[in-house]
Amino acid sequence: MGCPPVAYGCRLSRASVHVYPHRDRAALERLLAGGTARRKLIVSDTLFSMDGTIAPLAELSDLARRHGAILLVDEAHATGVFGEKGSGLVEATGCGDGVHVRIGTLSKALGSAGGFVAGHGQLVEWLRHKARAWIFSTAHPPAVAAAATRAIELVRQEPERRRELLERAAAFREALVARRLEIGGAAAQIVPVVAGAPAAAVALSARLAEAGFFVPAIRPPSVPAGTSLVRASLSWLHTDNDLARLADALAS
Repeated sequence: MGCPPVAYGCRLSRASVHVYPHRDRAALERLLAGGTARRKLIVSDTLFSMDGTIAPLAELSDLARRHGAILLVDEAHATGVFGEKGSGLVEATGCGDGVHVRIGTLSKALGSAGGFVAGHGQLVEWLRHKARAWIFSTAHPPAVAAAATRAIELVRQEPERRRELLERAAAFREALVARRLEIGGAAAQIVPVVAGAPAAAVALSARLAEAGFFVPAIRPPSVPAGTSLVRASLSWLHTDNDLARLADALAS
């Protein structure tokens, strides 16, 4: 359950693509050990957008090192939320030396538009001359760039926001578990409630909308068959009272 643009990029690369089960390190190692390609690239989200689970970054870094692979991670849902400076889960887990490429978006926690690729200077220079999608795209308006820059400054200056968000998210997950709702392995501000069939998820989302909550239904192909869910995406602006009301609404 990764970010669709990353999956599309893998396919468009014309490389041989092998998908391993969600966070299954043993399966990934078997693929790496059995691969004969001259270059190997491991691609993973850091925070998975559908189920709120977190990638085992330390283990992925170790596998990349032992098998001579490049590790690319997508921090789209972790940027601005995790880490001492808010740069994401690579920072929070101390795995910076083992991650070769970080990509992400400016349109979620940072509230702007566009995205980024961060890595070695040689990689960045190569992308400047080879990445067609970037070369032939229109540059951002100055206001968008200014908004993103200011958002990054605020993330660094106000760490209490992400600390409080993660504390409230943990309390919200505990409240759902106490009400015997299925949230899987969620461990962040993205909190799913599994409904099962697509129709059940759509109906649950509609009932929540009637109660004043926007909690979208997520169905295949975004999630595996039989695991349709509604996904609550929490922000710092959601209060303890908001989340308590949502927990009650979900349970009812």
